[in-house]
Amino acid sequence: MHVEPPGHAPTNFKELGVHYLMIVLGILTALGLEGGFEMLHHRRLAQHTVEQLELELRANLTEVRSTQVQNKEVRVGVEALYRDVADLARRDGKAAPHELRDLLKQRLRISLFVPALRRDAWDTAVADQALVHMPSDALRRLSEAYTAQQEAQQAIVASINATGSFVRLGDVEVEADFGRADPVEALKALHSYRKTLNALLGVENDLAKQLAESLGEAASPSAAASAAPAASAAPAH
Repeated sequence: MHVEPPGHAPTNFKELGVHYLMIVLGILTALGLEGGFEMLHHRRLAQHTVEQLELELRANLTEVRSTQVQNKEVRVGVEALYRDVADLARRDGKAAPHELRDLLKQRLRISLFVPALRRDAWDTAVADQALVHMPSDALRRLSEAYTAQQEAQQAIVASINATGSFVRLGDVEVEADFGRADPVEALKALHSYRKTLNALLGVENDLAKQLAESLGEAASPSAAASAAPAASAAPAH
């Protein structure tokens, strides 16, 4: 800021007061303008950040709903296979070994669809400190959504590791190839697989509700879930 000095030294207290008041008013005006522009910049930054975060969370919600649809389809197939293997097990050893082998080869598909959850917009907002300028209510609801995403990812990994269903099903497949598989053991492996699927669907359901709530959307839009596009996540094998 440039302050024009007086043309001559003040000759009395009145002139001194006038010059002093002009300087003070000039400084206050400059500070006010600077603060106003900075506040406007922060407001625009906060608005842009909220829009980017909501856009990312909506994409993640679509991804979660899509994997829910796919995992439900997998579960339907597993339930049907479980019933047919149970019929073999009830035959008290009268089932031929090749029946179980053929049944598993034709019907068993080991797949879990895990949503790919992005957080690039959140990490960017943290890095450029845009979160500091966001309204407290928006910050709370969006941070809850990203926290729910992180907890869901941890829960999914824990569920898969806890049951070990992929390993057990792999063992059953190998044994069936050599005609050594037992229908009851196959049922145990399939039951473990069902538990993994159910746990995953439970996590996805809770996460979808939280994301929808944070975005102010309907919690369980069945029509939207049915029409969701295929997930980008590759099936686990």
